Amino acid sequence: MNLYPRSFLRLIVIGNVLAVLPLVAAVGYASLTVGDLTRHSEEVVRQASRAATLGYALHEELNHMERVLRQYEVLRDPALLNEYAAVREEWRQNSEGYAAIPLLGKLAVRVGDMRKVEAAAYKILGARAEQLLQLKATLVMVRGGLRSVLGDANRLVEAEQEAFRTRADELRQRLTAALITAVVLTGLLVWFGRRMVAQLWSRFERVVLALGEGRLDRRIRLKGPEDMQRVGRRLEWLRKRMLALGKDRTRIMRHASHELKTPLATLREGASLLAEGVAGPLTPQQAKIAGIMQTNAIRLQGLIDGVLRMQQASHARDQMETSAIRLDKLVEQTLETLQLAARNRRVRITGALAPLTVDGGAEALATLADNLISNAIKFSPDGGVVHITLTREGENAVLDVIDDGPGISTEDGERIFEPFFRGSAGKGVAGVGLGLAIAHEFALAHGGSLEVVERTGGAHFRAKLPLEMPQKSDRPPGIDGAADNRRKAP
Repeated sequence: MNLYPRSFLRLIVIGNVLAVLPLVAAVGYASLTVGDLTRHSEEVVRQASRAATLGYALHEELNHMERVLRQYEVLRDPALLNEYAAVREEWRQNSEGYAAIPLLGKLAVRVGDMRKVEAAAYKILGARAEQLLQLKATLVMVRGGLRSVLGDANRLVEAEQEAFRTRADELRQRLTAALITAVVLTGLLVWFGRRMVAQLWSRFERVVLALGEGRLDRRIRLKGPEDMQRVGRRLEWLRKRMLALGKDRTRIMRHASHELKTPLATLREGASLLAEGVAGPLTPQQAKIAGIMQTNAIRLQGLIDGVLRMQQASHARDQMETSAIRLDKLVEQTLETLQLAARNRRVRITGALAPLTVDGGAEALATLADNLISNAIKFSPDGGVVHITLTREGENAVLDVIDDGPGISTEDGERIFEPFFRGSAGKGVAGVGLGLAIAHEFALAHGGSLEVVERTGGAHFRAKLPLEMPQKSDRPPGIDGAADNRRKAP
């Protein structure tokens, strides 16, 4: 089941949307919370303002009522009682509105008690005018109660303001926590998205590198969006096509080389017979021409053999039969076959070989060692030294071949393992430029590597080959490290 979206672009869009969602949620939460707090603060301010207005009105109306009573007490004018009744009605309505304010809900009972006390005294006044003094005393008591209620109302407003500040602080903390959480989630989602995209591109890059390096043994199957899977199918088609072309090329090269060998052998034999004078004596000019023919026939024969060996090396991984090989003994055998070439050049070979066993093909490893050592002898000056060591480095056997030749420039080092490449130091030295390329292919076929080590004066080639696992130890007990039990190379 493919959980990826249908296209890579859609995957990026979805990733960006998911990355932004925590921030959007944090902003939405902040907006809603701040909106609620703002509405609550506005309501509190409105109620506090109304409480202050009504409280002031109640206080002024009580004062007015007292003045009217004092005037009535002196003048005994019935119109003053009517004025008192009108002011009293306003006072009662305002007190009811004051008690109805939600912020002052705790004071509603006390405000109601004041109305009841005033109503009882006013009722007596309505029946008997001589009770004027009792009503005045009641208004004094109500004024004291109102003063207490207004003080408590102020404290309730201040308490609500403090609660508002507390809620604002809590809100600020929650918003900070929400913002930090959103940033962390966004960071995690961005990291996860980038990691997912990086994995998809890494797979694609590995596939392309494998195709470029000629590693065509594995089937290509890219996971991800449908467009990337489609690219994977195209690359798989390309891999199969490259395999088919490689097989066709190998078959053509093998047939062509085989067809060339027969007439070339005839030409070589004929040139040899002419040079030996079997067909009759030759003039010096004719002998020189016959020698040139013989030399070039031999050179062409080597070129064809090299091409065949290069083809064999490029497919060694699929065709090679492996076994446990004592690499130190194989190098010694190679040195024995090259003794004559070294003696003719008066080249001295030094070094030490540790007894190491690798898992590989005997013929391929022999070719690798022969190409490296013969190349070092060929490029060394007369009377020079070739230094060869075989050591262990972790789980690898390391073969170092160092000569006293002209060395390899940095520019040549980048192309030294390309087929038919001959660097500036190879001019005037016999060869077709296939030896190092073949050695490099055989090293890769064994899961190892062949590289040029930079040094001043001479060339230094290092081949790394995986040891046989488990390593078969040929060292005596109690000795640890290849350098402690070595045999001198001949």
